Amino acid sequence: MSQSTLQNLKNDVKAGRVPMRGVNLGGWLVGEYWMTSASPAWSGVPSDVANHGEYKTMEYLGHAKGDNQFKQHRDTYITEQDFREIAAANMNTVRIPIGYWITGFDNQPGGDPNGWKVYAPGGINYLDRAIREWAPKYNLLVLVSLHAAKGSQNGNDHSSPSDPGNSHWSQYPENVRNALDCVEFLARRYNNDLAFLGIGLLNEPMRTTDEGILKQYYYDAYGRIRTFSDCMLTVAPLLYQQGPYDSDWARFMPPPQFHGVRHEWHRYQIWGYEGWNKDQLINYAENQLRTDMKNWKGNWLFIGEWSIASSAAFNDDDLRRYARAQIAAFSESPGGWTYWTWKFYNDDGSKNGWSMRAMINRGLIQL
Repeated sequence: MSQSTLQNLKNDVKAGRVPMRGVNLGGWLVGEYWMTSASPAWSGVPSDVANHGEYKTMEYLGHAKGDNQFKQHRDTYITEQDFREIAAANMNTVRIPIGYWITGFDNQPGGDPNGWKVYAPGGINYLDRAIREWAPKYNLLVLVSLHAAKGSQNGNDHSSPSDPGNSHWSQYPENVRNALDCVEFLARRYNNDLAFLGIGLLNEPMRTTDEGILKQYYYDAYGRIRTFSDCMLTVAPLLYQQGPYDSDWARFMPPPQFHGVRHEWHRYQIWGYEGWNKDQLINYAENQLRTDMKNWKGNWLFIGEWSIASSAAFNDDDLRRYARAQIAAFSESPGGWTYWTWKFYNDDGSKNGWSMRAMINRGLIQL
């Protein structure tokens, strides 16, 4: 594609004229065992270790084994072919989860200043290739998501905690400062790259995160990055705050004082919806989900994660309707959406609702 085409797309997305319509490259640069258990990354690793994420896995393997295993994982899981297929499916954006260690430094003393050294090095080379080669080649924009902050903002495997199940991010100022250093590093590195859309400043902070510290982090990140870049920035509330009236988020960082900010929700009808049947879920998506979107009064909403995966029994026609209902609800905001996730490791031919690639190939998600 021509540079002008991608530049026009980026301008349109940032201005709200075109919504993001895309997918997450989950499990690639922040390992998630449940999605990639067939990957060489986890070879020889007990599942109870692997299920805690990349930190505990690398701690178990050590660099002698782990570096090569994660290199193989990164080389084989997501390739140029995936970008080609994503573009062919009429999407315009990929959201790429990363961990704080991708920077290759931690300049904040205190806590565990060497924690980043536990990880397999070289992740930045894959992000470079995605943003500088593959995305522009296929006319895709990249939103980088800080999924794994130092100290962990949620204790879950996808934030690669050193203390699984516990979140320490907001309890220690050095962790917050490290996150600021990380997002500034990323914004500076990619600011002049055509395919770079922006940064999700923090993924899924849990209720154990101090809301005041979280908001101040967003203000500080905005202040740092806006001195040199107008890239898009997304702010996520605490994970339980996914509605239009939660706390005072609808009044947070308002325009025109703040610009280029999206408010990021993750609306999954999975956890807390156990036991719901397909008709209840479809009805919810067609009504309550759309109503919540309409009632939001803050910065444009961006649905950073959603899925048609479900424990309910769906036939293909109902699953198509369920997907259409969610996409229609999300169209209430110019911000757009990214599905979780693109694929599982070696999931060719699967019927897995978490795999957008599988759902597209089966005609269940139609864009």
